[in-house]
Amino acid sequence: MAGIFLLAGVIYKIAVVVTKIQKNKEQEQLLLKNKILMLELRSLQMMMNPHFVFNVMNSIQHYINTKDSNSANKILTGFAKLIRMNLEICTKSFISLYEELEYLELYLSLEKKRLGEKFKYHIYLQNTIDKEETLIPSMILQPYIENAIWHGLMPKEDGGKLDIRIAFKGEDHLVIEIIDDGIGIDNSMKSKKGHHISKGMSLTRERINLLNQVEPNPIRIDVKQNGISGTFVSILIPLKK
Repeated sequence: MAGIFLLAGVIYKIAVVVTKIQKNKEQEQLLLKNKILMLELRSLQMMMNPHFVFNVMNSIQHYINTKDSNSANKILTGFAKLIRMNLEICTKSFISLYEELEYLELYLSLEKKRLGEKFKYHIYLQNTIDKEETLIPSMILQPYIENAIWHGLMPKEDGGKLDIRIAFKGEDHLVIEIIDDGIGIDNSMKSKKGHHISKGMSLTRERINLLNQVEPNPIRIDVKQNGISGTFVSILIPLKK
C-alpha cells in the first residue's frame, strides 16, 4: 500500500513539474509574440523614412509650383494609399504576396516619379505563383529595397537598375532576390549614410530571428556583394500550408 502512495506521489510531482514547464513555455511563446509585435510596430515607423516623406512632399510642391496639378494629384493619391496600406499591414504578421507587391509597386512608382531616368526597376514573378494564396512576413522586403535605392543606386551619378525576382524554390519554399547594380556594400558602408541604413535591415533581421523561434521552419536572409559592384539579397521563405 505504501508503494502505491509513493508511486502516486511521484506521478503527482512529475505532473506538477510538467505543468510548470508547459506554463513556462507558454509564457516564453507569449513573450516572443509580444517582442515580434513591438518589432512590427517599429518596422512600420522605419518604413516611413522621414527623407522619403520629405522628398514626396517636395515633389508634390514642385508640381504645384509648375501648375502641373495632374502630376501633383497622382503623387498625392499614391502617397495617401501607401500610408493607408502601411496602417493595414502593421496589424498583420503575415500578408499575401499580392498585398506585398501592391505596396512595393506604390513605393517604387513614387521613387520613380522622383528620380526619373536615374532609376529603373523591374519585378519578375514566376507565373505559377498564386499571389493571393502565398503568404510572406509583412514588412520584410521594403528595408532592403529602400537600402538598394538610397545607398546603392543614388550615389551613382547615372543611377542604376533594381531587379526583384520571386520564384518557388523546390516545393516548400519561396525565394525573393533583390539585385542592384549600385556602388556595392563596401563603398556604401564607408559613408555615414551607408552605415546608418543598417538600422532598418538589422531591425528586420531581429524580427525574423524572433519569428524563427515561433514558426516551425526558419526564414533565411543572405546579403552579399554582387560581383565587382552592386548588392545581392536573397530571402528564403518557407511556404505556409
